[in-house]
Amino acid sequence: MIQTTEHNLLQNLKNGDKSAFRIIFQTYFQPLFIFALKFVNEEQAKDFVQDCFYDLWKNRKQIEICSSLSAYLFTIIKNRCYKHLKKEQQKTNQSNSLTFILKQKELQFHFNSEKSIFEFGIKDRIEKVVNNLPEKCCEVFKESRYHGSTNKEIAEKYDISVKAVEKHISKALKLFRDEFKDFLTLLFSIVIQQFF
Repeated sequence: MIQTTEHNLLQNLKNGDKSAFRIIFQTYFQPLFIFALKFVNEEQAKDFVQDCFYDLWKNRKQIEICSSLSAYLFTIIKNRCYKHLKKEQQKTNQSNSLTFILKQKELQFHFNSEKSIFEFGIKDRIEKVVNNLPEKCCEVFKESRYHGSTNKEIAEKYDISVKAVEKHISKALKLFRDEFKDFLTLLFSIVIQQFF
C-alpha cells in the first residue's frame, strides 16, 4: 500500500504537482528533522531538511528511487549529517578518529532504526485513513491519488459531477490532515521561530 502511494506521489511530483510535494513535505519533515537533531544542532537539522526538500523539488524530473521514498530521504539526511561530522572531526585535527568512528556507527544505527519505524508507522496510518473513508470517497481518492486520474475522468468513470469528485477528495484530504497533524505541529513552531 505505502509503495503504491509513494509511487503515485513520485509520479505526480515528477509532473510538477505541488500538492504531491506538499503531502511529501508534510509527511516527512518532522521525522527527518528529529533524526538529524540527534547528530547536529537545531539550526543545522532544519537547514539539512529544508535543503533536502529544496533539492527534491528542483531535481524532481531526474530523481530515480529504487527503494522507498522514506529510505531515499533518510539517506540524504544521513549523508549530510555524516559529512558535517566528518568536517567537524577534521576541524579539531584529531589524530585519533575513534570519536568520529563511534559517531558514524551511531548514525548508521539510528538511520536504520528510524527508517524502519517511520516506514511501518506511516504505512499503518495511511491504511487507517483510507480504510475509514466512505466507500465512494475511497474509490474517488484512490483514482485521484493512486492512479493519477483527473477530476473529469473520475466524474465520467463514476457518473458523478466534477463538484462531487472535488468534495470526496477534499473530505479524504481533511481526514489525512487530521491524522498527520502531529507532523505539522513541529513544522509550524519552526516557521514561527524564524519570524519572531
